[in-house]
Amino acid sequence: MAMKIMSLTEAAAERIREIMEDADEPVIGVRVGVRNAGCAGMAYTLDYVSEPPAGDDHVNDQGVDVWVEPKATLFLLGTVMDFTVDKMKSGFTFTNPNE
Repeated sequence: MAMKIMSLTEAAAERIREIMEDADEPVIGVRVGVRNAGCAGMAYTLDYVSEPPAGDDHVNDQGVDVWVEPKATLFLLGTVMDFTVDKMKSGFTFTNPNE
């Protein structure tokens, strides 16, 4: 069995469902990418998806759809996407066992 590129916690899936419900345009899921963040290495990016991007890897977990841009796949292998809320901020977090 091939290793899943990434998995989602229930909190992350719930937040994606909220984003989809609140969006002005029809949203079918989110797209995860990476960008260079200077000396800090890589930063993850998140965009709304209204139609499946050609060539992206597709992950369906916890009932939501996530697309992964090709150049991000290697960085995300085995990653768990979560959504956390604390006093200072709320947002998606990516826990990568390979980093």
